[in-house]
Amino acid sequence: MRRLDPRRKALESFVVADGFDGCLALYSLEEWKRVEERLRRIPMGQRRGRALQRRLLKDAAVVSVDKQGRITIPPALMDRAGLSKEAVLHGVLNRIEIWNPERLNAELAEGEMGLDAMAEEILKDE
Repeated sequence: MRRLDPRRKALESFVVADGFDGCLALYSLEEWKRVEERLRRIPMGQRRGRALQRRLLKDAAVVSVDKQGRITIPPALMDRAGLSKEAVLHGVLNRIEIWNPERLNAELAEGEMGLDAMAEEILKDE
């Protein structure tokens, strides 16, 4: 596990974009460059790949953190994620997911039902 360096400066800008499963994804600028690089490697002739590129890049925006630690999410992304007054921030490896609380609860409940089976399938080589 990586230790946090207390001298390290807080990030001031992020990219917010469509996430998966009905949430939004918040990436550091450095991590977003990696996402873009992966998207660039998708062959232009691959229809599903082009659709993925469009979906992830549609309305993606650089957002800045204000003095109170807030960001402004573009309205189109707010609508797609079903966000209004409340949101849940959920850290997942290389991004922060931004969820409508009810959607997150439904997603977590669905995942709980098959957790053992998912782990067996996905982590079988671990």
